[in-house]
Amino acid sequence: MKMDLNLFIVFEAIYCEGNISKAASALNLSQPAVSHSLAKLRDQFEDRLFIRQGNQMKPTALAKNVIGDIREALHQLHTSLYQSQKFEPATSRKYCTVSMHSSLEASYLPFFADQLMAESPNMNFTSKRVRRSELENKLASGDIDLAIDILLPVSSNVKHQQLTKDRLVVVARENHPIFTGKLDLQRYLSQTHVIASARTSGPSLEDFELGRLGIQRKVGLRCQHLLSACRVIADNDMLLTLPENSAKMYRELLPIGIATLPIELPPLDVHVYWHSNVDKDPANVWLRTKIINSKGLSIKR
Repeated sequence: MKMDLNLFIVFEAIYCEGNISKAASALNLSQPAVSHSLAKLRDQFEDRLFIRQGNQMKPTALAKNVIGDIREALHQLHTSLYQSQKFEPATSRKYCTVSMHSSLEASYLPFFADQLMAESPNMNFTSKRVRRSELENKLASGDIDLAIDILLPVSSNVKHQQLTKDRLVVVARENHPIFTGKLDLQRYLSQTHVIASARTSGPSLEDFELGRLGIQRKVGLRCQHLLSACRVIADNDMLLTLPENSAKMYRELLPIGIATLPIELPPLDVHVYWHSNVDKDPANVWLRTKIINSKGLSIKR
């Protein structure tokens, strides 16, 4: 059976994006062109491959069975075409996309702007937020080159390495009563708290861990970003619980203080993630090696 390799590219884009329009945009093609390619794919495989559910295109069982082989074939083709090229950071014009959780971007992005761009001034670095449920697909498709996030459950196709281990601390306005005497659990729970989370609902990481211990605190405000949360608590008596590295960074910008969390919770392990497809890709190796070797020193105060 003869197969146009371009159809494999369209197949993978639809599988990754779950939407014809988004796949067309990602491939810089028209929507009718992608729909036409999908029709050819359906004829070749004698299967619908993707079934529309609302505005989503859900893969059939056959599509799920062949996506791994298709991605491997595309990766091998890419490798065979470019494996002879040597990556030169000083002259490379590569576009590099890194997914970073919003709570980590403010800490790690200066490292990209200062150290990496100094060594590779022509590279273009983009930070974007990817849903954790989509992380593996985005890494596999090449939509993102790396991801920096807390320790997540991933398959053996995704490799990762620890960057830092960060503990949770309590932040409050300067001269807050909690800084007078010891901050014990009773005083901590008697206060009103702020949550910073990109999610619109559900417990924060610290509330999840407190809940496992049978402890519940009063939440008075939920916002999207840590900086917003720090500015809020700088002007009132609410408390914010966040990673220590982030707390130290925001303390340099705002009139806030840091206190030890009065209960022991698991530390936050921050990892860098990449797909096995690019494990030996020279550009990816260079980039993640720089990040790993930094060992988080650039974000510690």
